[in-house]
Amino acid sequence: MDPLSHVLSLLNVEGVVSVPLLAGGDWAVDFSSHRHVKFAAVLTGRCWLIVKGVDEPIRLQQGDCYLVIGDRRYRLSSNPDVPAVDAAPVFANLIDGLARCGTGHDTTLVGGRFTFDEANAALLLDGLPPVIHVPAGSDQSDAMRTVVNLIGGEALGSLMGSTLMLDRLAQVLLLQALRAHARSVSHDAPGWLAALLDPRVGPALNLMHSEPARPWTVANLAAAVNVSRSTFASRFKNAVGASPAEYLTRLRMHVAGAMLRDTDLSVASIATAVGYASESSFTTAFRRVMTRTPHVYRTRARQPDHPPGQHALPAAVVGALAPVVSTSRR
Repeated sequence: MDPLSHVLSLLNVEGVVSVPLLAGGDWAVDFSSHRHVKFAAVLTGRCWLIVKGVDEPIRLQQGDCYLVIGDRRYRLSSNPDVPAVDAAPVFANLIDGLARCGTGHDTTLVGGRFTFDEANAALLLDGLPPVIHVPAGSDQSDAMRTVVNLIGGEALGSLMGSTLMLDRLAQVLLLQALRAHARSVSHDAPGWLAALLDPRVGPALNLMHSEPARPWTVANLAAAVNVSRSTFASRFKNAVGASPAEYLTRLRMHVAGAMLRDTDLSVASIATAVGYASESSFTTAFRRVMTRTPHVYRTRARQPDHPPGQHALPAAVVGALAPVVSTSRR
């Protein structure tokens, strides 16, 4: 399994796809912040996206999509100078099952939000910019256009299986946006997504994620990607934000955390599964990385209102949206 798929599959992620917003004339809507990620796609028309903390408004065209990352309020509007109304009553007082704003109808958007496991949410948010904007004319345009059109058809229609279809389409849209962001930054730029495309660091991450229990060393990873030990160690840390040994330990603890959360395997069995010869050495490493013992982590992880831990992977690591995302329409 490639690193992005692996990391995503370890996270508990929930998503909600909202009803579409139909707007026209002079209009503006203020959206409240969400602690993780909000997203939308422009199905028809155009508008402005104004995000708190971002200097310049972003012009959105038909086929564009965006992610607003972290705890940031934002505004959608026909013109940046138009006074805004709050989104809550707009989406509470539906007309024919749709949210409406302004006069007439020349712009249609559909979006929603994603919520991550609180223990790991900051690790994703710290590794991404405040906004990811994927224009319709980007390198991902063909795939994104298809996804946006399908989302529009499902959101605006009353079709069998639309909830499940929106689940899957939201996953695809998010993953395409993450891919687009990774390709938009230099391979030399720090950040886990960019590191996956680095010709030396990316293959090493593939190896580590494919076999996290294997006793990887700087020497054998460097040999596998055909560079010297010193060059590999420096390049890896600059790209990922942690040394190979630190990354491997934290990756193992992340895998172990998911096993504690999702299985009834004993701590000793999980320790062996992630490459530790003794339960005590595993427990020491787990407590150092995850801030509590495996037993406490398991107990809290199974209580939805109590996040299980604080630190699993380095802040540069993007643990994002899983193939097991559960998305429900409301």
